Amino acid sequence: MKYIFSILLAFSTLFATAQKSIPKPNPPRLVNDNAGLLNKLDADELEKKLVALDDSTSNQIVVLTVQSLNGEIIEDVAVNTFREWGIGGKENNNGILLLIAVEDKKIRIEVGYGLEGAIPDVIANDIIKNDLTPAFKQGNYLSGITKAVDDLSKAAIGEYKVKKANKNDEVSGGQILLFIIILLVVLMIVGNSKGGGGNMMNRRGTNDIASNLFWLSLLNRGSSGGSGWSGGGGGFGGGGFGGFGGGSSGGGGASGGW
Repeated sequence: MKYIFSILLAFSTLFATAQKSIPKPNPPRLVNDNAGLLNKLDADELEKKLVALDDSTSNQIVVLTVQSLNGEIIEDVAVNTFREWGIGGKENNNGILLLIAVEDKKIRIEVGYGLEGAIPDVIANDIIKNDLTPAFKQGNYLSGITKAVDDLSKAAIGEYKVKKANKNDEVSGGQILLFIIILLVVLMIVGNSKGGGGNMMNRRGTNDIASNLFWLSLLNRGSSGGSGWSGGGGGFGGGGFGGFGGGSSGGGGASGGW
């Protein structure tokens, strides 16, 4: 009886796992807009762009939209779909899956084994945060997807740099410096107001603070330059998609939402 129960449990587990993946398209396509976020013309143009990328670099980027995850965890759906479809080459495992669940408002960038060095979690997260989330919040799905695809293409060949943090989300270096300066000034005033320290100690404390302010200003000046990153894209073309290559993923990437 225990043996039969174990077999039934194994089959139920396999069935549950199978339910966590999206059916493979036939014929195979790189743009699979099941949620209808793009019009046909835009979807076809994006398909041509991704086919051209596959032809020129062998890196495969798949865009997959679904209406709902049906209660499943997006990371599980992404990695299972990635493996079952075989995104990327079998030898290089150089595939990327961009999964978008509309009703759940969730995003997942799943990265193949072979591209985990070029697209670590921090870059995948940066692309979600800067390209996808802001555009999706405004309903600009095409813009967000296009930017993300362009940046993923660059990252796969080592040409992407992490963008500067959004001013609304992160504290800038100038704000941090201003806070430190105010704190040091307050400490200087408090130190000078204390009796018994002697003028020598007060002068020394003032000189130390002035020196610290000087070096802080230099450090801030050195870190205030541009990121060196610039956008771009276009110029894509090519024939039809030849099919997935048997690639796999180990769960690398990042998730987000809008």
